[in-house]
Amino acid sequence: MSALSSRRWPFYLLFVGVAFLTAIADRAPLHLETRFPQVQIDGEFYDYQNGVVEKTLPGPFVYRVLIPYLYKLVTEITDKFSLITFDFALKVLLLTACQLAFFQYLRQFFAKLVALAGVLWFGFLISYSLSYIPGPSVIETIDIFNALVFCMALSLLLKDQLMPFCLLLVVGMMNRETPWILLPTVFLGEWLGNRRFGRVLVVSLALAIPYFGLRFLIETPIPTWFTTHDLMFNIPFMSAEQSYKAIVANVHLLFLLGPLLIISAIRFREHPKFLQIAAAVVPLFVIVHYLFGSIIERRLWMPLYVLLLPLAVHNLSKMCSGETVSE
Repeated sequence: MSALSSRRWPFYLLFVGVAFLTAIADRAPLHLETRFPQVQIDGEFYDYQNGVVEKTLPGPFVYRVLIPYLYKLVTEITDKFSLITFDFALKVLLLTACQLAFFQYLRQFFAKLVALAGVLWFGFLISYSLSYIPGPSVIETIDIFNALVFCMALSLLLKDQLMPFCLLLVVGMMNRETPWILLPTVFLGEWLGNRRFGRVLVVSLALAIPYFGLRFLIETPIPTWFTTHDLMFNIPFMSAEQSYKAIVANVHLLFLLGPLLIISAIRFREHPKFLQIAAAVVPLFVIVHYLFGSIIERRLWMPLYVLLLPLAVHNLSKMCSGETVSE
């Protein structure tokens, strides 16, 4: 073991431990089935899985093929363990990878201890986000992978590695369509920097080809590319019957994102330039999810943690070092 590896293994051990405990907590509601046989926690897991591979779910869910088809491949190769067990192992792997990737991203801006604090904050928010759906869920695994895509994509973009960045986007778009939000980041970076707008075209193709390709190739009874079904649950007073739920959803979101947004916004122009560019898409991200998502489902906000946490960590680290951000 090299000296470098010997210094890093405690970090790896910590990240694996956090990932394992998070996955265990996510799996915990399955034990209710033993105490209450009428409760079927795993039913939704298999309903979603089967709905995607059998193409009975509506869009956009049926177009998010990466994880469900991976699970289908696993069932065709072996029947020695259940898909829920495989999902548990995959969640541990993805959660560990998220922490490692986010740590490496934060290390481009901060010392190790500050970066580690940011990763642990990230892990706390991810763990909370997984508590909305009781028990294991394919949907949550998709969103963890989505967070990993954002961590890795920002690192590659920061290092100006265009081809790996584009390949990652292609894979990410097969998982879910959220990586579209990175296109304005690329455009803004080029506009403020080298103005190599041919790169924006290449990135656009990396996003558009899998997005439109999946929608033309997959036939489903309800070929919806997006839906505004949950709009009444997001915006109060749009529907008299659902206003209370919408208010509750907004209160939950306020406490989830409010501190992050406020701390990140302090002395915004003093943040590293790349972090400013990455965070510039936050308003667009929020608007899109108000229109097409369900804001109370905190799993949807995982990529936003990747965009905002570095800014919040930057400000808090300056406060802790004695340099006030208000000076």
